[in-house]
Amino acid sequence: MIHSTPDTRPAGSSGHRITLLLLLLGMALLAYGLFSWARLQAMEQTRARADANLSRYMLNLQHQLDRYKDLPRLLASQEQLTQLLQSPDDPALLKRANRYLSWANDTMGATDSYLIDATGVTRATSNWNQAHSFIGNDYSFRPYFQQAIAGAAGRYFALGNTSGVRGYFFSYPVRLADRIIGVAVIKIDLEDIEAGWSDPLLDILVMDEDGVIFISTRAHWRFRTLARLSPARPNGRHYGNHVLAPPAVSRPASPHLTPEYIRQIIASRRYGDAPLLPLDIIHHQATPAGDTLLTLSDPDVTGNGRQGQYLLLSRPMPEAGMRVAVLASLRPLQTRIWQTLAIGLTLYLALAALILFLQARRRLKQRFDAQLQKAHEALEQRVIERTGELTHSNRRLQQEISQHRQTQKELLQAAKLAVLGQLSAGINHELNQPLTAIRHYADNGRKLLARDKTDAVDANLGEIAGLAERMANILRPLKEFARHSGEANAVVNLQQARQGVMAILVGQLEKQQARINWPAGLEEYCVRADIGRLEQVLVNLLSNGLQAMVELPAPEIDIGLGSTADRVTLSLRDHGPGLSPDALEHIFEPFYTTKATGLGLGLSISQRIVDSLEGELTAGNHPRGGAVFTLTLNRGQPDRQPEITQ
Repeated sequence: MIHSTPDTRPAGSSGHRITLLLLLLGMALLAYGLFSWARLQAMEQTRARADANLSRYMLNLQHQLDRYKDLPRLLASQEQLTQLLQSPDDPALLKRANRYLSWANDTMGATDSYLIDATGVTRATSNWNQAHSFIGNDYSFRPYFQQAIAGAAGRYFALGNTSGVRGYFFSYPVRLADRIIGVAVIKIDLEDIEAGWSDPLLDILVMDEDGVIFISTRAHWRFRTLARLSPARPNGRHYGNHVLAPPAVSRPASPHLTPEYIRQIIASRRYGDAPLLPLDIIHHQATPAGDTLLTLSDPDVTGNGRQGQYLLLSRPMPEAGMRVAVLASLRPLQTRIWQTLAIGLTLYLALAALILFLQARRRLKQRFDAQLQKAHEALEQRVIERTGELTHSNRRLQQEISQHRQTQKELLQAAKLAVLGQLSAGINHELNQPLTAIRHYADNGRKLLARDKTDAVDANLGEIAGLAERMANILRPLKEFARHSGEANAVVNLQQARQGVMAILVGQLEKQQARINWPAGLEEYCVRADIGRLEQVLVNLLSNGLQAMVELPAPEIDIGLGSTADRVTLSLRDHGPGLSPDALEHIFEPFYTTKATGLGLGLSISQRIVDSLEGELTAGNHPRGGAVFTLTLNRGQPDRQPEITQ
């Protein structure tokens, strides 16, 4: 086993390197596959979105054009216009025609409406009362006039010769009998058409039959081309792999544009002074689906002169003599590709990490098993050695257990003696007060008997008998805390408890010239308690208060009374020095006392009695001096009010 470990390490290390190389190769293949798949999927989605938007834009454009295509024909049939063409110098007919065109133009929502005679001169217009009125302008050079004067409906895009505003022109011949006497024309503003196109990732291009962009979502692309104008272009001119529709204007039948046709475009002043430069196309390529990818250098789009890549889709509108194209930005495509790569490679790396972890775990397990075998052999030897030590320790433990049991018996006996001493001390403490009271009543009895006051002597003997009964109850130490001396749940009137307490403390009160200020209305309150135990608690609390004021000439104890629906509270406040923090912490512990004499059991016994009565006894200091003991018991509701003797 010792020699096998060095032999397996090189093999394990070589296997680890092979696994790592395979994982790296797999990651490269996965990245390539994910890139190709994500690009294909994203391109398909981009194309579908661009195609849907192209259809929507073409429908919108066609709808806009269809709104106005028949309006020149309607104008050409109006009597006001035909009469003016017959009598162009009649001021009344001119005014009438101008006002009609102005009204019709506002009603139709066109940009301008005007009437041209057979020579190409404008005779009436909707803007007759404006500074740039068309009246008197010669538009015979415009193709839309030439088409209409030849007897056909005309369509044409151009910059306005007077206003310089882009417009699309519709024209129709005005006939009188079988003769064409003029042309009715309306112009619509193309800016209204492109105003609603605002997709930041999709650009719209509308080109005329010459490939010149005249509608675009980017203003700096207007009057530019996707290919350079050249007299050698074929009749169906190309840009990329997209063929432009043939022009609507008349042109030679030869397959190539002649210089004469180019001069015709310039002479029409269709584009004003625009240079008609091509867009900055850096690169273009065809996709497997037959579409075109264009790379444009467009600082206005990308910023800092960077390049932007677009997918180009286009469709012709032969009837309108234009082609509509969309340029869909591929920036979202790149983002989606990176997201797919990130998710796929993250999952792959997590799987690779798991594989490496399992492989490392297997190698560690092999090493651990070898070390475990060696440790097992060493452990067996240690077990043999320790067995002897444990046998010796076991003998010592048996001896200690025997000694511990003996000590436990001795401690139990000591505890019994301590409890018995505590009970004896408690009984001695509780009997001291009744014995003092009996001595006081006996001394008074002698004096009363000498004075022949037998009734008073009889009353004193009755009190002595009651105190003797109380002492008998106290002399049951073994049952003191095991069971109550009376019914703990009985209803006790506080006035009855007051009388019993005062009978016990009368001698001590006379000796100290002390006074207890009981609250009024005690007879109206009852508590659930055992009257003997309640009197015992009150006597202990009042005795402690009187002992605390032994140095005062006229000591007083104030008793307060409070109640709720369920509880009754008595607060006993003396006017002594109060309780120290240490005394407050240990005040209810057995044998704790702050006096030179006494056993320190009165408050401990009192708290146990109150707990057995389901009450609460607390100690504190009054804000104006002196100690305060608060006794709270459950309130009792007697069936009838007991008779109280004063």
